[in-house]
This record gives sequence, structure tokens and C-alpha cells, in this order.
Amino acid sequence: MKTTKFLLLLAAVALLIVPAGCIFSPDDDDGGETPPPKPTIPPAFSEDQLMANFRTAYEDMDYDIFEDLLHPDFITILQNSTIQEFPDVGTTLDRSEELRIHQRMFSGQPVTDPDGALVQAISSISFDIFEQQVTWADSQPNDVIPNARFSLYDVTFLFDRPGASTLKVVGQIKFYASGRDTVVGGVAKTYWEMVGQQDLTNSGK
Repeated sequence: MKTTKFLLLLAAVALLIVPAGCIFSPDDDDGGETPPPKPTIPPAFSEDQLMANFRTAYEDMDYDIFEDLLHPDFITILQNSTIQEFPDVGTTLDRSEELRIHQRMFSGQPVTDPDGALVQAISSISFDIFEQQVTWADSQPNDVIPNARFSLYDVTFLFDRPGASTLKVVGQIKFYASGRDTVVGGVAKTYWEMVGQQDLTNSGK
């Protein structure tokens, strides 16, 4: 399956499904049982720890971790091929759109697309490759996301779906991070959030 079509599927789930058909609702009855506490992750006091937490969020399919990673101004920059093939999706996805996508993607539940077809649930996500290619550096004023820190990663993501084919995303993603000053135990630290990503993955299978 093409990466562009995978992005479209996620965008469709996020943007086009009517609220009444959502698979996630804060009003869902959980039977009154209190879920066990989730394991904590190290705070992102470095760009590398931020990326480690990003990987944990995906491999654990943990929406709460993912939500905490994103800067309020987070955006995803889509490929030109995606924009041209699916103009209704737009050129970018903002934080709220990404959160809606991941809320559904991590839910483990199937959804219905805008045409009424069933979209199989993603049961697990694994990273075959997640390798940093360049050291973290400052993005320039003319960058797609300026005044941030960036690094380039080679990636191979596998999205398993029971009873359906495994979705595979291969290529590169340029990640952007933004730091803010904080004090922990009287010690000044920089806390990092993901402020954006640029999709450079392959458009083929």
C-alpha cells in the first residue's frame, strides 16, 4: 500500500468521520473498573529522549504519551505527491488533527471510512528501522519549520492489522523539536517538545 494512501486513510479517519460515528468517546462506559496506572517515561530533557518517547508512544500505542510530546504549534508537512493526489487533505496537519488521527489509530478498534467501508483496526506498531542520520541542528529562517531544532531519521514502520495486510511506511522523516526552559529540583533544564515533522517517505510500496 502506498504511503500516500496510508496518510489519506489517517486523514480521512481524523477529519471526515462524523462525530456520531467516532470509535472513541469520553462517554464510553468502561464498566466502572479503574485501569491500571500506565508506566511513566523519562521526561524529554534532550532531543534524543524526545525521540525515544516518540518511539515508545507508537510501539505501546499510547495516546497519552503521544499527546504530551506535541508542542501547541505542531504541524506535519505533507509531501507534494500527497497534496496533489488528495487536495482535500491540505498541505499540512496541525496538532488537533494529528491527535484525532492517533486517538483512533491507537484505539485498536476498526472504523468506517467516509464511503461506509470498514477500515481494519491496527493491532500493533513496530519500528524495523528508526535511525538518526544527522546530528541535531538549528533550522534556518527559510526552513519549512524555522527557528527549531531538526534531525533526519531513516524509518521503516510496520502497522499490523488482524485479518488484513500489514501497512509499511519506508523512507525518511525530518523531525523538528522546540525547547523551553524549566526548573526541576532547583536545577534549570530544557524540556523538549516535537514541533513538527516533514514527510519524506517513499511514495511507492
